[in-house]
Amino acid sequence: MRNKLWHIVDVRDTADALLLLYEAPEAAGRHICAPHVITARDLLDLLKRMYPDYPHISKESISDMDHPAPMTTDKLLKLGWSCRSLEETIRDSVEFCQQAGFLDDVEGAEPCRFPSVYNKI
Repeated sequence: MRNKLWHIVDVRDTADALLLLYEAPEAAGRHICAPHVITARDLLDLLKRMYPDYPHISKESISDMDHPAPMTTDKLLKLGWSCRSLEETIRDSVEFCQQAGFLDDVEGAEPCRFPSVYNKI
């Protein structure tokens, strides 16, 4: 996996942003809804802190790369939009995936892995 930047937004915050933009006449134009920027390595560290007993991939399997400038949500924030913390978004996403069985491994001991297509991104 490449150590690229991930722009993360909670789908609930996206819905809130869409409603805000629909109701605000001064909100003309395009708006970026990506409040959290994190590298793959930092995301792995966060997941290890939040879920220390879960099997994770190793940092060595993440290759270095240059990072483009992150996107900004300044226009939405000026309109009064607020978002959930990155930790809340990650926690709720992991809990949903656990409950849905997406993180169950057939053998039961291996970390959940992204499909190989993610290595090409």
